[in-house]
Amino acid sequence: MGDYNILMQFDIAADPDIVERALTTEDGIRSWWSSRASVGDADRGSGGGELRVTLPDVPQPFEFSTRQSDGAIEWVTGGFPPWWAGTTIRWDVDRNPDGPGVRLLFSHRDYDPSNPVIPIVTPAWAQIILRLKDYAETGVCRPFFDF
Repeated sequence: MGDYNILMQFDIAADPDIVERALTTEDGIRSWWSSRASVGDADRGSGGGELRVTLPDVPQPFEFSTRQSDGAIEWVTGGFPPWWAGTTIRWDVDRNPDGPGVRLLFSHRDYDPSNPVIPIVTPAWAQIILRLKDYAETGVCRPFFDF
């Protein structure tokens, strides 16, 4: 594991439950990230599950194990994609102290600092999370990858 982390903050004018459902349900993830995503239970009662997200021109779905704890949602990368191996995506959803809705703290952690994908992934996440924000605020589905 590395010690480079991508960190971002977004204020979203939506109820926390809407944002959490967008991050934890199949319909939610399909509404802002990829129209081809699946969410399944890995172990009922553990608070965790599995997430698979298909992207265009990628040979297989991105794989994550999911868990929720302490008001955070975490997606731990599986074996694919290899350039994300060993990284964790974390979503902290809290009430916005400066206005209505929520403050979303996003992190994609544990990259090796020399990983050449960092300059590509960082702005891509910003664009994708803006789709999450738009969906949570308007209810209009516009996945970043729609195929």
